[in-house]
Amino acid sequence: DGEALPHALAVAHAALRAFRAGRTVPADQAAPEYVRDKVAQTTAERIAARAAQTGGAQR
Repeated sequence: DGEALPHALAVAHAALRAFRAGRTVPADQAAPEYVRDKVAQTTAERIAARAAQTGGAQR
């Protein structure tokens, strides 16, 4: 779905729940939370995945 993006109100609600649950850190230690930290494969991972899909044959 190309419109599956967070809306500000949903983010604010999530932040409020986290705050109320005591999930706070000092400002100098604050960092974003990611659903998925690893967003790209290395070249070696892409080659291995391609080989696995093609039964080991490399292009």
